[in-house]
Amino acid sequence: MASKPVFVIAAEVAAELNRGMLIAKRLLLVASNARALALRAGESAAGFRPITDSIDDLVRVTLDTSQTINVKAQNLSKIATAGTRSSSAVDRFELVYAKHPDARFLDSLDIARENNQSEYSEISHRFYSEAKSLHDMLQTLYDELRIAQIISTMLSVEASQADEKYQAQLNTIADSVTELAEAIQKHVLQSLKLFSLFARVNYAIKSTL
Repeated sequence: MASKPVFVIAAEVAAELNRGMLIAKRLLLVASNARALALRAGESAAGFRPITDSIDDLVRVTLDTSQTINVKAQNLSKIATAGTRSSSAVDRFELVYAKHPDARFLDSLDIARENNQSEYSEISHRFYSEAKSLHDMLQTLYDELRIAQIISTMLSVEASQADEKYQAQLNTIADSVTELAEAIQKHVLQSLKLFSLFARVNYAIKSTL
């Protein structure tokens, strides 16, 4: 059984991603500053401008994906709650059948018992499917953020070719991209670690899986 309720884990995942989203918005500001500086630097920093578009794309992916993951995490929490109720009902049915195997009219519970088992199996399948989808999205987002290192390297190369009086500022921007992207990655990685707790929820998928 998980050491924390699923809704608590979902809330913690959301909190980590929200922190990452705040940093991503700072990254947008860095891209805006880079464009403004590139304009002042003129042709010597012309290559900076298209690279900043890549930063915008990375931020957009981060924000959009984080929001989607938050929705999925909350949905997974609801599925887990429904599964807990269904699992308890399964246990109660099995207890009755185990304690009173020869009880009169016991077979009148057969249909309700089968329906409950089917419901639990369906919820378990849905939990497994949604959990896998959420994990895959988190992993993809984490991998996407590695692009920031490439962007930073490209910015550094472009900075070295710019007018000397702008090089220090442009290099600072390149460093900021790396620093902020790594900070976002840490929050996403923590979300992945928290997400691993979902696997400990007492969701023994039935043999029909």
